[in-house]
Amino acid sequence: MDAYTFYQKHHIHKADERFDMFSLLYKRLSIERVLYPGCFVHVTPSFVFPVATYVDMEQRAKRFFAAPGLSSLIASHKIYQQEAVVHFHHQDYREPLPEADEAFDLLISQYGGFVSQSCKRYLKIGGWLLTNNSHGDASMASLDRDYKLVALLHRRDETFRYSTEKLDEYFIPKKDISLTKEYLKKIQRGIAYQKSVFAYLFERV
Repeated sequence: MDAYTFYQKHHIHKADERFDMFSLLYKRLSIERVLYPGCFVHVTPSFVFPVATYVDMEQRAKRFFAAPGLSSLIASHKIYQQEAVVHFHHQDYREPLPEADEAFDLLISQYGGFVSQSCKRYLKIGGWLLTNNSHGDASMASLDRDYKLVALLHRRDETFRYSTEKLDEYFIPKKDISLTKEYLKKIQRGIAYQKSVFAYLFERV
């Protein structure tokens, strides 16, 4: 199976490319180098950002990043002029990566577990963490003093809206619980909040 067929099956056919989400970040923030642990075959960031490093331990991800046509897929979709630089590490992101500390401008956590904790070291101070709360990573980041919530990404189908309004109204649990990192590690998922959005943007401070 070539790279386009992989990508088409898992993202185009499911209307889940999230291109607009990454484009909003590109327009608003200074981002060049991106780290995406738990990426599977979601190579969309390379359409927007010129240097991207992907990490996944799935064999299908390994085949995708080695598949014919990956360079052509990216070249036909990218919005920047320079040649795309793509690296892939076939490993568990919780183990040390062959990357320098504070080497990346953006750390992406989408359905991949507690990326914000395991890969924090690779994100530069002043860099950005983009995370959803499917596996509880947005909750985890909200408890971490090294991260500060700076924006929200609202989603309607494949259209996204970037907002910095009323940030203090988010991460308020619906139930009266004592939310801790230990609790999140135990349940391995996000909890219900009074208000929520598709994704959250944190700054590493």
